[in-house]
Amino acid sequence: MTAENIKNEIAAWCNDRTGIQLVEDRTEPGADFALGLRSSSRGSASVPLDVRLDEGDDRVRVSSTSTAGADAEGIKGVLDARPALVRGEPTDGGIAVAAYVYTDGFSKQAFIAAVEEVAKTRSLIDALGGDSAAAEETASAADTSPAFVETPAAQPTYTPTPQPWSPEPTPEPWSPAAVPQESRQPAATSLPAPSFGSPSSAGGYTPLSGQPAPQAQPAAAAFAPTHTVPPQGMQAWAAPDPAGAVVATLGGGLPIQVTEVRGAWANILCSNGWTGWVDGRIIGVAR
Repeated sequence: MTAENIKNEIAAWCNDRTGIQLVEDRTEPGADFALGLRSSSRGSASVPLDVRLDEGDDRVRVSSTSTAGADAEGIKGVLDARPALVRGEPTDGGIAVAAYVYTDGFSKQAFIAAVEEVAKTRSLIDALGGDSAAAEETASAADTSPAFVETPAAQPTYTPTPQPWSPEPTPEPWSPAAVPQESRQPAATSLPAPSFGSPSSAGGYTPLSGQPAPQAQPAAAAFAPTHTVPPQGMQAWAAPDPAGAVVATLGGGLPIQVTEVRGAWANILCSNGWTGWVDGRIIGVAR
């Protein structure tokens, strides 16, 4: 995809539905293109952003500079709690929040995700400057789909609680005495780990006890990994619901392709065609 094609695609994605507005199309030395955007998606205040593709570069840079007078520790805490694709780059006037989208396989999904994460992180850093009302407004607009708690750590962690599965409908109200002892199925004490191979090999996983294995889908003709599983690995769900069934544990460093985003949830595709839902805030951008 050429630089002109990428620029035209971005301009077409700026509309009321995405919450992104194209403000400026400018010419800058050493750049194939430079655009000025404003984003007010996901309920946050309007945030200015710069989008630039340098000549000969293979990454589109999405950035927004905050001049809030926050202490370095406060900014570090915000950045540590954000997804891995967002980074902070010090400038003379403050801190530039930036994310990069690779031109190889450039997609609307990856670009909109980068814009939203940069805008949200910029809003959080601005709120550190003393505007408590802005901080509360930004917090209320944070992800509400899955019940995860962000913590200021290098890698955000969470511990989902596996739910016992039973083929029989649960009577209402439920009573342990009404369930025969022999028909009870104990909660899983550990999750089976899938045996994914390299991106060119077909992987697999072991479904939870009593749950039919999903049919493997043929791998897409052009599987283009956009992210990787974090080094410590992560769990995958059958649906974007933290109370739902955990179907697999993905190995650290596994290349994956994000095909859909719902709040903090990301639907991923593996090289063998397997799909599932994971916490999109802790996956890393593919290098």
